[in-house]
Amino acid sequence: MLVKKAAGLLLRLALVGGCLVYAFWGIDFGQLWDTLLRYDDVALFWTTVFSFAGYGVMALRLNFLSGFAAGNWLCFKAFLMSMAVNNIVPAKLGELAKAFYLRRECRFSLSRSITMVFWERFFDLNAILAMGLVVAFHFKLKMAFVPLAGAVGGIWVALWIVRTYPDFVGRIIDRMPSNRLAEFLAELKLQVLHGVTPGFMIVLGLYTLVCWVFYASSTFLVLLWVAKMPLSWGQAAAVFVISSLGMAMPSSPGALGVFEAAVVFSLGLFGVDRSQALAAGLVLHMVQYIPVTVAGLLVLGKSGLSLRKIRESDEALEEAEG
Repeated sequence: MLVKKAAGLLLRLALVGGCLVYAFWGIDFGQLWDTLLRYDDVALFWTTVFSFAGYGVMALRLNFLSGFAAGNWLCFKAFLMSMAVNNIVPAKLGELAKAFYLRRECRFSLSRSITMVFWERFFDLNAILAMGLVVAFHFKLKMAFVPLAGAVGGIWVALWIVRTYPDFVGRIIDRMPSNRLAEFLAELKLQVLHGVTPGFMIVLGLYTLVCWVFYASSTFLVLLWVAKMPLSWGQAAAVFVISSLGMAMPSSPGALGVFEAAVVFSLGLFGVDRSQALAAGLVLHMVQYIPVTVAGLLVLGKSGLSLRKIRESDEALEEAEG
């Protein structure tokens, strides 16, 4: 186990290090600073404010997944906290923090909370894949999204198997070595069999569409309004999709380094100077990183949870709650 964790850490460090070298290689820092000074401060302020509207839509979707039992305000705080944790610690622990928070505040089972997070992330992956395939075929980057397509397709096949062969899946669940994993899979199986109707899929898909429209709008505002780059809407969309893929990759907290490299790479496809591209990447990341992290840490501080407890098993968390 320790060897596996060490190998994973080394791979992430290598990825982040390589991305940082790529993003900053050959940069004229004087030009970079001059570019940042030319940005529209008023546009940057309102773009940052607008980003919280997108977080509000994310909260609406999470409340839908709770059966409207959690409430929009609680889901908004849960989302902010999960983003903050993801931005300061590795391994996407923010998703686990969100599940723990919902369990504590709503008295949900941990399995139910984790299942809600699963549907969030799964539909987000489908959104990235759908947008990515359009961009990939338009800009001839067809191989870029093959791994993601394989992962998403594999999950759809697994859900189909659960729906078609529930008894077989039940026997597999009974043999799971971890009780917590078995409970999560049992909850997911129950939802797939009885709760995942065509109506559920359509409504969740519509919520996800609105979430990603708001999320993409922040990128469009930074590139076209704050930075005033001479890009078409399609080119700005390509930058958004590629940078979102960088954010989704397991790497550094908040995808620091990886996100900037993705923006520099994608803007480079359209002939944008590296210094200008890096400036846009840094500002866009700042908009998506600093305000939500500060707000989320305030929620975390008032929640009674801690990063140490989130890292541990939920049994340790239960002891702390007791």
